[in-house]
Amino acid sequence: MQKGIDMEWLYAKAIPIEAQYLYRKARELSEQGQTEMALNYYKQALVIAPNYSQVYYEMGDCLAKLGLYAEAIEKYRRAVHIDPATPEPHKKMDRLLSLQKDGKK
Repeated sequence: MQKGIDMEWLYAKAIPIEAQYLYRKARELSEQGQTEMALNYYKQALVIAPNYSQVYYEMGDCLAKLGLYAEAIEKYRRAVHIDPATPEPHKKMDRLLSLQKDGKK
């Protein structure tokens, strides 16, 4: 997402600055491979902004990295529920559902 578009979205959705800070901190931790610590920051962001769809999406990514696919799918579903126009959670959720289906054969 381009920075200008991202900021416009945050303002339009009225995401509190505290939740935005926690989200950015979690992203940094996730990029550094500190997935579980990132999840803690994402959870804190959701306490402040429970409809912050991007947090659910990123949590899904972290959970998928940890092999917690059912939990990841649930986070992607939540992101889609909040913001159905965003394609990324749809794609990742579909991919995980497909992997689960293939694994059960």
